[in-house]
Amino acid sequence: MREGGPGVGRAAEDGVADVPADGAADILYLVDRLEELVGIGKRVPFSNRVMVEEVDFLALVDQLRATVPNEIRQAQRVIGEREAIVAEAQAEAAKILDVARQQAEYIVSQQGVLNEARQRGEELLRQVEQEHKRSLGQIDQYALQQFTRVEDAIQQGMQIILDAVRESTAEMESAKRHIGE
Repeated sequence: MREGGPGVGRAAEDGVADVPADGAADILYLVDRLEELVGIGKRVPFSNRVMVEEVDFLALVDQLRATVPNEIRQAQRVIGEREAIVAEAQAEAAKILDVARQQAEYIVSQQGVLNEARQRGEELLRQVEQEHKRSLGQIDQYALQQFTRVEDAIQQGMQIILDAVRESTAEMESAKRHIGE
């Protein structure tokens, strides 16, 4: 470090305004001080050169050396915090996407199962209705056959009864004739 060191206040008579002694001088302030030092420096005739007080210049350079690492560390800390926040946000977004994907898969699979079950149920219902109609048709056909058999049996029975009545009537007539003779 040069004479006076960083953060050490100096009188305005040196041509440099006081710098805060707590080390809180920031880079922009120190750059402004360097610019001011060049502005108040003496010009070398017939050139673009300026003469500045060496002690003032070196004091500002020392302060810059002390401040720059602090600023860099602070910037690195801010960048690290930013990266951590971004990483955390990305992790949270990934979790949200994963949960949403799982819910979508569940809903789709549940909907797929429901649709499959509905279609299978409708197919079974159609089959049952067809079987029912077929059964009703078979029952109707069987009942018709049975009614036809019963009708035939009744007609045969009626025929037998009619034949028996005719025969009995004929025999009674014949017996009446024989008695009357």
